Amino acid sequence: MRPLDPRLVRRSATVRTHLVWSVALGALTAVLIIGVSWCIAEVVSRRFDGREVLLLPLVIVAAFGLRAAIAWAHGVVSERAAIRVKAELRSEVVDDLLDPRRVGARPESGRLVALLGPGMDAFDGYVGRFLPQLALAVIVPTAVVAVIAWTDLLSAVIIVVTLPLIGVFMWLVGVLTRDRVERRWAAMERLARHFTDVLDGLVVLKVFGRRQERGLREVGDRHRLETMRALRLAFLSSLVLELIATISVALVAVSVGLRVVEGHLELRDAMFVLLLAPEAYLPVRRVGTMFHDSTEGATATAELLDLLDHERHEGTLAPPAGPAPIAVRAARLTHPGRTAASLAVDDLTVEPGEFLAVVGRSGGGKSTLLDVLLGFERLDAGEVSVGGTPLADLDVTAWRESVAWVPQTPHLVAGTLADNVALGQPGASREEIASAALDAGLDLGLDRVVREGTTDLSAGERRRVAVARALLRARRSGAWLVLLDEPTAGLDARHEATVLAALRDSGATVIVVTHRPETVAAADRVVEVAA
Repeated sequence: MRPLDPRLVRRSATVRTHLVWSVALGALTAVLIIGVSWCIAEVVSRRFDGREVLLLPLVIVAAFGLRAAIAWAHGVVSERAAIRVKAELRSEVVDDLLDPRRVGARPESGRLVALLGPGMDAFDGYVGRFLPQLALAVIVPTAVVAVIAWTDLLSAVIIVVTLPLIGVFMWLVGVLTRDRVERRWAAMERLARHFTDVLDGLVVLKVFGRRQERGLREVGDRHRLETMRALRLAFLSSLVLELIATISVALVAVSVGLRVVEGHLELRDAMFVLLLAPEAYLPVRRVGTMFHDSTEGATATAELLDLLDHERHEGTLAPPAGPAPIAVRAARLTHPGRTAASLAVDDLTVEPGEFLAVVGRSGGGKSTLLDVLLGFERLDAGEVSVGGTPLADLDVTAWRESVAWVPQTPHLVAGTLADNVALGQPGASREEIASAALDAGLDLGLDRVVREGTTDLSAGERRRVAVARALLRARRSGAWLVLLDEPTAGLDARHEATVLAALRDSGATVIVVTHRPETVAAADRVVEVAA
C-alpha cells in the first residue's frame, strides 16, 4: 500500500495545496532546528571557555517559540485540509452515484456506509497527521544530514548507514500489518453491511421472532478482536523503531565523545552534531508511529478512488426523436467476479411499436439486457444501435428521456400515490395522473399517503404504481421505448390483463422481461435469452 496515492493528488486540489504548505513549513522547521542546535552548541562552547554568550539565549528562546508557532500552524493547516478533503470526497462520491453518465453497478449500501462513515473519519489521521509528517520525514533528515556532513563527515556516514534501517523495519512492519489492516477493514464493512441488512428487514425479523442480538454481537466482537490485534502490532512496531533510533544515536554519541576526548573534534562541533543527530531520526520515527494511524485512512482512500475510478458515457449525439429500430449484435458482457457471461445475444432487432417478450432462465441475462439498453452497463463486445447509431455514441441523458422504465423492484418516495405516479413529471395534471393510474389497474385513492419503505403497498400494487408512472411518462414526455422487468409478477389475472392492454395501447415499443405465460401470450414476438 503506497503512503500517498497519486490519484488522490491528481483529484484533490486541497491535497496538492496541503502538500505545498507541508513542504514549506517543513523546510522552515529544518532551518530552525539547525539554527537552534548551532546556537545551543555555541552557548555551551563559550561557557566552557569562559566567554560571554550575550544575546544567544534570547535567540534560542525566540527560535523555540517560533518553532512551536510553526508546529501549531502546521497542525491547523493539516486539520483544515483533512476536513476539506473529506467534504470534497463525500460530495464527489454522491455526485458520482447520481451521475447519469456513470457506467457500472452501484456499490452495496453497507460498503458505502463503512466508507463514508468510519472510513472518512480515518482521514483525520491520514491527511491531517501522516501526510504532513511524511513531508517532514523527507525534508528534515536530508537537511540535517547535509549540515552534519559539513561539520563531521564520520557522524554523517553513521547516520546515512543506520537511517535506512528504520525504513527497512517500517517496510517489514507494513508487510506484517497489511493483512491485519485489510482484515480489520473487512470486519468493519461486514459489521456495517450486517447492521444495514438488519435495519432493512427489521419488521420481517420481528414478525418471525428472529432476534439479531447474537449476530450483531458476534460481528462486533470480530471487529473488536481485529482492532486489538492491529493495536498490539502497532505498539510492538513502535517499540522496535524507538530501539533502532536510540541505538543509532548512541553510535553517533560514542564516536563523537571519543574524538572529543582525544582532541580530534572541537566541543562546539561535537555538541552541534549530538543535538542534530536525534533530529535526523525523529521525523522518520514519527512516520513509523503514525503509519498505523494512517493505514485505515489509506485503505479507505484506495477504496474511494477505486469507487470513483470507472467508465463514463462519452457519447454526444442526439437520439432519434421518435420510434426507431433497436439492434443488438454479438453482444457479450461478463460481470466482475464471474467466469460465465452475464449476457450473450447474437442477433436481435426490435421494430418500432413492437411488443417483445424476453424469456429465459433466471440469471440468463434478461435484466442485464435492460441495463445495457438503459446505459447502466457497457458491453465487453458487440454493439447496440438505435436507428443505426451506436448506443455508445448517443448522449445517454437525452437517450433516457426517450425511455420509460419499470424495474423489478419499484421504488416509492414519501408522499401520496399521485406524487409517486407523477415522479419525474412535475407538471402532470390530476386528470393525466388519474388516467395513467386507471389504465395500469391502480384502483387506490391517489391521495393515499405512502412512506419511502415498501410496507404500505403490496408487491403487485407497487408494480402497478411503476407501470402507471411509465404510462404517464410515455404520454407526456414522448418516451417511445418502455422497458419492463417482471411488471405483472404478483398481479391477479384481472389486473394483469388491464396492465397488458394499457401497454399494447400505448403505441410505444415495449420490451418486457417475464416468466408469466399470460404476458408471453400477449406479446408480438418472444425472444429467449440464455447467457
